[in-house]
Amino acid sequence: MPREIAVLGAGTMGRGIAQVAAQAGHTVWLYDPNAQACERAKAEIGADLSKQAEKGRLAEAPEAVLERVLIAAELNDGIAAAAWVIEAAPENLELKQKLLAQAAQLAPEAILATNTSTLSVSAIAAACPRPERVIGLHFFNPAPRMRLVEVIPGLRTAPEVTEEALELARSWGKEPVQVADMPGFLVNRVARPFYGEALRLHGEGIPKEHIDWIARGLGFPMGPFELMDLIGLDVNLAASRSVYEGFFGEPRYRPHPLQAQRVAAGMLGRKTGAGWYPYPPGPPPPPEAPSANLEQAPTAFIVGPHPLAQALRQRYRHTEDIAKADLVLDCRVKPERKESFSQPLPVVTLVWGHSTSAALGIYSDRPVAGFSLVPPLSEKSIAEVYAPLSGANPAVQLAKRYFEAHGHRVLELPDQPGGVGFRILALLINEAVSAVAEGLATPADLDRAMRLGTGYPRGPLEWAEAIWLKPVLRALESLHDELGEDRYRPHPLLYRMVASGSQSFGSTGNSQTASAAILLTQGGNA
Repeated sequence: MPREIAVLGAGTMGRGIAQVAAQAGHTVWLYDPNAQACERAKAEIGADLSKQAEKGRLAEAPEAVLERVLIAAELNDGIAAAAWVIEAAPENLELKQKLLAQAAQLAPEAILATNTSTLSVSAIAAACPRPERVIGLHFFNPAPRMRLVEVIPGLRTAPEVTEEALELARSWGKEPVQVADMPGFLVNRVARPFYGEALRLHGEGIPKEHIDWIARGLGFPMGPFELMDLIGLDVNLAASRSVYEGFFGEPRYRPHPLQAQRVAAGMLGRKTGAGWYPYPPGPPPPPEAPSANLEQAPTAFIVGPHPLAQALRQRYRHTEDIAKADLVLDCRVKPERKESFSQPLPVVTLVWGHSTSAALGIYSDRPVAGFSLVPPLSEKSIAEVYAPLSGANPAVQLAKRYFEAHGHRVLELPDQPGGVGFRILALLINEAVSAVAEGLATPADLDRAMRLGTGYPRGPLEWAEAIWLKPVLRALESLHDELGEDRYRPHPLLYRMVASGSQSFGSTGNSQTASAAILLTQGGNA
């Protein structure tokens, strides 16, 4: 017979966790100081169970599951018999400490779990008489649908409690990932650049809808601005502030004034009818992709060794004889590696590591445009095209014709070092490398958590391997040089991996083997 569970808090997360536990066969005591909140939660659980039953996704009658959800009128109702007490109260340290300390008195043998998404598990546990019995269980919204659970031991959590927490999550049909007790834990921390860099790009003149379209073209289920509107700008800003403050003002986590301004104005997203977009109608749809017409494509001479250049050679019109080319497509990353060509052809240069304007001095006396695409390429990929600050020129028009003829939507954007899609991705990769170096999670667990918890098309480390670590490193170095901001500084582990010739974090293999490989790489190049 499954053990009894007590859930403290009947908000969105509390009712979701209660539903998951009840569907797994547990008797669940649901407590909230607002009795009406418990009634509403139970009604919403019942409605969701009915929908699942209609779709054939429920193993038993909705009424049978709902009967196992019991409302606790007082905190002590049902808790004494509970094997697990899971707190799902608002993100307030004192409130969570008080609730779990009270639960510890009422159920001294129970394991106490906090569903905090941003607060220190160790700090919450410090208020309990037996901190070794306290652990973090961070579910993702909506809890009945999302498979990921971050299992976060505090500094004093007993190993056997961690093992029990992992097993409990698995028994509920979830995929647990063990994560160190650090600000933002794993998913919320590694995902910060997805929002933060998008905000910075928008603040530097890139239209928000273009950023969203480009992100969707990379395979992300939603763009950063429409996702902030869904989450709530206030919730997203609070998470950013929590991570920023938790790392004592680390520059790469700094929140952006544009977001704080909208929160202060009450423009919180879908729930208030306006955020980054008005609701309705919501975000504008991207333009239709043009029909491919290779006969209309200029002929490119493609330069560069890495996967993007390889993909372009495999799929796009080009020549190996520069004398027969209409333009040079220079896919090299580092500005110092680029050079002028004897033929006076227009150049369309990859901007992963610099702005288009910065490239003018490299290619003497010829038209120059910038471009960015990120592998793997698909019909959804949006080609970013950049004119230098000196203005549009024939190379810009050639670039647009070239990518449109291959069926790509093309956006001509204000000149920015790194472009949009790659700049966001490069900082996600750098943050993931930082998390691995700090032992926050194994490479395999990190990538799995980001896919499950955010819907990313692939994990950041897996993506880095696909586009090669060296181009990512060189691009970050060059962005750091041109932009002069610490958030672009490559993590030292990325330097060591490239120096050692390592091309893989082992993120899709055995996590223990992957961890050992990373440690050997670190030790061998210290």
